[in-house]
Formats: sequence, structure tokens, C-alpha cells
Amino acid sequence: MRALLLISLALAAGCGPRALPSPAFPGAPVILISVDTLRADHLPAYGYSKVETPSIDALQRDSMLFENAYSHCPLTLPSHLSMLTGLLPAEHGVRSNLGYRFDGNAHPTLARILRTHGYATGAAVSAYVLRGATGINDSLDFFDDSVGGDVEWTRDLSLLQRPGGETARRALAWAERVKTRPFFLFLHIYEPHFPYEPPEPIRSRYGATYDAEIAASDGVVGEFLGQLKRDGIYDRAIVLLVSDHGEGLANHGEQEHGILLYREVLHVPLLLKLPGSRGAGTRVREPVGLIDIVPTITALLALGASPPAKGLSLLDRDPRGSERRIYSETYYPRIHLGWSPLRSLVDARHHYIDGPKPELYEVIRDPQETADTFVAQAAFARSMKKELDGYPTGFSDPSPVDPDVAEKLKALGYLSQAASTRDGEVRPNPKDRIRAHEKLKAAYQLGLQGKDAEALTSLRRLLEEDPGSFEAQRELAGTLARLHRYEEAAAAYKEAIRLSPRLAGSLALARGLVELEMGQLEEAGARARAALPDDPGHAHLLLAKVAFARSDLAEAERQARLAMGDDASPSEGAMVLAQVHVRRSELPQALAVLETARARAIEQRRAPATGLDYLRADVLARLGRFAEAEAVLREEIRALPGRAQTYASLAVVVALQGRSREEGHEILEARARANPVRETILLGAKTLDFMGDKDAARAWRKRSR
Repeated sequence: MRALLLISLALAAGCGPRALPSPAFPGAPVILISVDTLRADHLPAYGYSKVETPSIDALQRDSMLFENAYSHCPLTLPSHLSMLTGLLPAEHGVRSNLGYRFDGNAHPTLARILRTHGYATGAAVSAYVLRGATGINDSLDFFDDSVGGDVEWTRDLSLLQRPGGETARRALAWAERVKTRPFFLFLHIYEPHFPYEPPEPIRSRYGATYDAEIAASDGVVGEFLGQLKRDGIYDRAIVLLVSDHGEGLANHGEQEHGILLYREVLHVPLLLKLPGSRGAGTRVREPVGLIDIVPTITALLALGASPPAKGLSLLDRDPRGSERRIYSETYYPRIHLGWSPLRSLVDARHHYIDGPKPELYEVIRDPQETADTFVAQAAFARSMKKELDGYPTGFSDPSPVDPDVAEKLKALGYLSQAASTRDGEVRPNPKDRIRAHEKLKAAYQLGLQGKDAEALTSLRRLLEEDPGSFEAQRELAGTLARLHRYEEAAAAYKEAIRLSPRLAGSLALARGLVELEMGQLEEAGARARAALPDDPGHAHLLLAKVAFARSDLAEAERQARLAMGDDASPSEGAMVLAQVHVRRSELPQALAVLETARARAIEQRRAPATGLDYLRADVLARLGRFAEAEAVLREEIRALPGRAQTYASLAVVVALQGRSREEGHEILEARARANPVRETILLGAKTLDFMGDKDAARAWRKRSR
């Protein structure tokens, strides 16, 4: 006991390389808790005082704490795969949250290693980013990724995560079933990730803030560990609490994470509790990385597995001592923005970031990284650059991304468009572009909320500051199209193509849809035919819409059925086919097509196309089934509250059921209060005219002025 105390004191003082004993706990339960997006420097255990985390503090008292643990990538999926494989992103091959699929056969996970030694393996995750389709569920007997209230196909973009407490309950239910045998359990909690929506009473105390989400996560951790104690698991278990990455919080201009590589997004908490709380209270200053988790577990369980080349057991002596350096990267800027990737090395004293303009920081004297010392310490920086160049850089472009998946991740703050760049091309420095990018993301969020007029204003201001921004120009074009300002939208698409000619193909169909709305059917059809080799599903869809606009119903039906047969656009094609049936007064057939398409999408765990339920409500109303139409429209508003037309249709359906005018007025007022722009008010006036309330319609037109 005295020897352990002396070792702990030496470690707490940061004296020399570690020499902890290497205990073994064969068959011990292994529990890995990942609190997504948790900065180390926002925990009391790391000296922070603006939030209380009693549960994590209690775990820390039973654990070893690693003061300088670092993520290898500030993105959820690549970082978790490094955590679960002991491999750097270039080695496991996943460089972003979408466009990549992990190959468990080529790269054994911790779950696979433990399963071969008789362990039951389970996981429960709290966000769509870690869904099983990414391959992260390799070798897990139990994997619960049913976010969105068990409805993964939901179009409600706020339901792409679930409360950590619910995830923890599902994880615990599985642990209860296997607790009599060795088991590995991975629990993922998503609360600190944007958007910040803490529950009460935490919200009242801290506001809708990042720290409030940390407090909410602490409550989940407390309940989870409390149940492990009651089940007799906690004391005999190996428990790790860690995060995949931190959060920018605008310290260097980035509000969230993924683009820059400063310590606020790389420095993460890491607590290791051994059975019987052995080594409790130890604080280790030596830099460690998330790739150290796998060799730590295999060593503690005495499995004899060879650890990855760059990972080390957290309990092993490192002959390099405090000189060990941890590698990190982000290829998100290259993949999604066409900017330069960034790579870095951090040790006990310095952090070197390599990019178009390299940077060097002294992390002890300047932990917030405010003073770049690259020029003053150029020789030392060159030595770190030389070591960094020895790390693998193999890169492959992402695969095409399902538009439905892309939209979901975009709602969580991750861009979905893959930028087109060439090897050797000079790319912008992410640091120089980050503030404009943050404004672009804010404008996108306004559009997601249905505030297109506000988004338009923000985008125009952004383009005044940065007229060469392809991303802003593309978003401007889409926003103008949603506002039915089609001529301006067409001009914006033309300018976007001028800014990035290599991405013209990705904009062709969007531009064609605008030309369709402008009645330029020949141009729209030509763009669709040109896109057939690369994107046949959406090309057939546009051709179906062009034929429908020409009242060529036979051709519209033929093209719609071709679109329905493509994985990219089955329910969108069904919508055109349903419109063909409506035009032919075949309302039952139209409804059957829509309901079949909706059921098939749900069966495939995909979102039905935006607007499908709106069209279904329209057909139900035409059939005189007003109560059913009303129910569909109310659900549509709950899932997509930003669409003013849905409110207008609901007001009409309510009126058609003979209900009071006041109820219809209140429905329109609800939308106007949420988005009091001219377009919304004019739509309200038009709706009131249709309902026969001419006086109210005149009053609304007066409001629009």
C-alpha cells in the first residue's frame, strides 16, 4: 500500500516516466462510457468551476485521471473507431462522419478481440452518427442505435439523438442479462453535442448552454453507475470514461468542431477505474491518446493480444517519458469544403499544427493557444514537422452519400456536400475561412427553421464579405428557390457554377428544377438527360416533372416509375405518379401509391420524401376524409414546423370541417408569429381569401406592407 501511495504521489507531481505496476483482472467486466463532445477543461475534475458534475467527480475519486488525453480526430465516427480499434484514422480508413464505412474484417475492434475470449459484447449509442450502418457495430452481440424514439426513418431532424438516460437504461437492461459472464459494454451519451437542449431543472440553472448539457450528462453517468453498483458490477469492473473530442465554443472562431485542431477540440477527459478502485486518486500528466484504450484493456485482462503499433497501455512504462507525442488530424475541411486538411502533434509542452500556415504553441504556458511561437521556435517546429511527416497520410475520397443521410447529418451541424479537389491543388487555410463558415452554418440553421427570408439576408451579407464563397452561393440559390424567387435562384446557381466549375454536375439537377418552375421545360429536360449517367434516379424524377408540366401524363408516369425503381428517389417518384393519378381523377389510386411508398420507406428505415405526407393530406381532403387529412397535416407540422404552406392547408381543412373561423385564424397566426415575413403574411391572406373571409384577408394584406 505504501509503495502504491509513493507511486501515486510521484505521478501526481509529474516526476519522470510512469512505473505503475501492471495488474491483471482476467474476466473482469469492461465498461466504456463515451460522453460525446466533452472538453476536458470544462470539468471540475480538470479544474473548471462553472458547472457541477458530482457523479463524474465521484468516479474520479475511484479512478486514475489522465490530465493530457487527446483525440486523434475531432469528429464523432472516426474518433470512436480509433477508440475501439487502437488505430489512427488513416489506418482504419474512416476520415469523416459520412461517405465512409468501417471494415471490421480488416481491422479488429475491441469487441471482436473480447468476443474471441468468451466475452458477451454490447453497445447502446445516442446519435444517428454512430448508427450500425457505418460498420461500428462489428462483433457486437447487442447494438441499440434506435434513436428518434425507435423510428430511425423519422423526418423530424431534432430526433437524430436520444436522451442519454434512455440509452443508459437500454444498456443496463442488456448488462443485467449477461452480468454472470464476462462482458464488454460501450455506452455513448450525446448530450454535450449541439444543439444544446438541456432538460429542467438544469436549463433554469445554466440556460440552454454547453455547460448545461455537461450537467445533464453527469446526471446520466450518475444513474448508470448507481445501477451498476446496485447490481454488484461496479466494484469488480474496469470502467473508462472518455470523450471522442471537445467543442470549439468560438475560442478560435469555430463554434462546434471538425474543422480546426486546437486543444479545445482535442483535449478530452480520460478516467480509468480498476477493479477494487486500485490506483484511485492517481493523476497522470504524460500525454496519452484514445488509441491507448485497446492495449490497456487487453493488458488488464491478460489476453496476450498484440497492441497496435502506436498505442500503449495506459499502465505501461513509456521509454520516451514526457516526450511522447500524440497525433491528430482533420480531413473534414478537404472532404466537405475543398480546404486544406490539418494535422498536428502534441506533447507535454508543445502543440504543432501543420497546414498552409503552420503554428506552434507552448501548452503549459499558453493552454488556450493564443500566442503562436512558430517563428520564434522555427528549428523546434521543423523537428516536429519532420516527425509528423512520418505518420500515415493515405487518403481516399468518400463514397456517394444517400441524400437522406446527408440531410440528417447536416441538421446536426455536419456538412454533407463533398467538395471536388485535385491532389497537389493549393487549398485555403481553414483558419482563414472559419468565421465565414460559421456564418454560413447559422444561415443554414435559419433555413432549417423555415426562416428563409432571414437566411437570405444573412447569405447576402456573407457574400458581400466573401464573394468567392461557393458554399454561400450554393446555399443562396437554394434559399431563393424555396422563396419561389426562381429567376434570382437561377442566376445564383449560374454564379455558383462559375465559382466552382468542377461541381457543375452536382448543381445541374437543382438548377433544372428552378428552370422547371420558370417554365423553361426544354432547358430543364436537357439538364435531366445530361445527368442520367451519373444520377439516374433524380434525372428520371426531373424528366417526370417536365412531362407532367407538359400534361404528357403517359410519359410522366413512365419516368416516375423509373425514378421509383432507383434507390435514390423512390418516394419522390411516387409523388409524381400520385399527381398523375390526381390529374386523371383517380384519387384512390393516388392515395394507394403514396401510402405504399410511405410504408416501403419506413420498412427500409428511410425518411419518406419531404412533401409526401403533405400530398397525402391533399388527396385525403379531396376524398372528403378531412379528419384524416387534418391528422396528417398536424403531424407534418410537428416534424417540419418551418413550412408555411402546411399551416395554410391545415387552416383550410379545419374550415372544411365546419369549425370556427377563429381556429383557422389561430393556425395561420401561429406560423406568422414564428416567421413574420412578408411571404408568410401574403400566404395567410391568400388562404383567408380561399376560406371566404375577405375582410380578414384584406387586413393581412395590409399587414404585409
